[in-house]
Amino acid sequence: MKVSELLGRRVLDKNAMEIGKVTDVDLMPKEGTINSITISTGEMWLRNKTFEIKPSNILQVGDYLLLNLEEAEIEGLFKEEEEQTPEKTRITLGKE
Repeated sequence: MKVSELLGRRVLDKNAMEIGKVTDVDLMPKEGTINSITISTGEMWLRNKTFEIKPSNILQVGDYLLLNLEEAEIEGLFKEEEEQTPEKTRITLGKE
C-alpha cells in the first residue's frame, strides 16, 4: 500500500464508530516503516482534534482504518498529547 492511499482514509474505533480521517503519516525511510499516523476528528466526534497512533494500534486496513482502541482510550490520547505539548515561544519581529 502506498502512503497516498492511506491519507484521507476514514478511521473507525474498535466498535466501528467513525472517529476521523488520516491526515499525516510519519515514516522512517531507512527502515521502510511507519512511525506514527496522525488522525483528525474534523467536524465530527470531538471537534477538530488531532492525535497520533502507533501502527500497533491498527487492527485492520481496508476501506477504513480499524483501530484496536475504544472511544475512552482515544480520549486519553488527547489528554496525553496536551500534557506533553511544550509551550511555544512567541517572537515578534519589528524594525529597530
